[in-house]
Amino acid sequence: MNWTIALVDDEKIQQDLIKKLLKEYEAMHSIQLNIFTFESAEAFLFHFEEDKSVELLILDIEMGKMNGMELAHYLRKQRHDLKILFVTGYSKYSLDGYKVDAVDYLLKPMDREKLFQVLDRIRALRPRKNEYLILETTDGSARINQRDLISLEALGHETIIQTVEEPIEIKQGLGTIQAELPENIFVKPHRSYLINIEHVNKISKTEVYLTNGVTVPVSRRLYKKVNESFIRYFRGSE
Repeated sequence: MNWTIALVDDEKIQQDLIKKLLKEYEAMHSIQLNIFTFESAEAFLFHFEEDKSVELLILDIEMGKMNGMELAHYLRKQRHDLKILFVTGYSKYSLDGYKVDAVDYLLKPMDREKLFQVLDRIRALRPRKNEYLILETTDGSARINQRDLISLEALGHETIIQTVEEPIEIKQGLGTIQAELPENIFVKPHRSYLINIEHVNKISKTEVYLTNGVTVPVSRRLYKKVNESFIRYFRGSE
């Protein structure tokens, strides 16, 4: 498994410590971590404009001209859904982390076990099957990353897929596509819809609010399962 992680911290000692722990985690689990380090939010953004492969952003808050919280808000406004893990010496920002859907908030000095627990939780929720789907569209065939799927809607024998880029009409039924997707990430709030839990902002008793601004209905029968999946994904199981 390859996993791309960006570490943004303006303190070289902290950078080195976290990177050392990440390399230890990599060896323990026999995975490949592609780790990029940056000393400022601006340096990370310059890189990210050209390379969107980052899945996890380990982010210090107290930095120079642009602090970590400002960077996180900017990324969310641009609808980037990469995971954000805050690391800081200050507990006063903990509530702000939830506003940008941070996966967790760890205090310095970094606790090895707590970091590894967060990494385990994120890794367990990554797609287990092939990351890409090959789908038959109205224009031919398309290769789509699972992480880019936001929602799928059944439309007769076809399916309308909302992605982070644009909607796509697929010549396959919803059930056929669902069978190729991991059940812990893609859940049905309604018989006609399938949603990517990574792209959920909020759930009410009747609707799911997605990161692209679209809402989809939730049936009474499926509400509990969807809500539990949402809580489990963003908070981790107890």
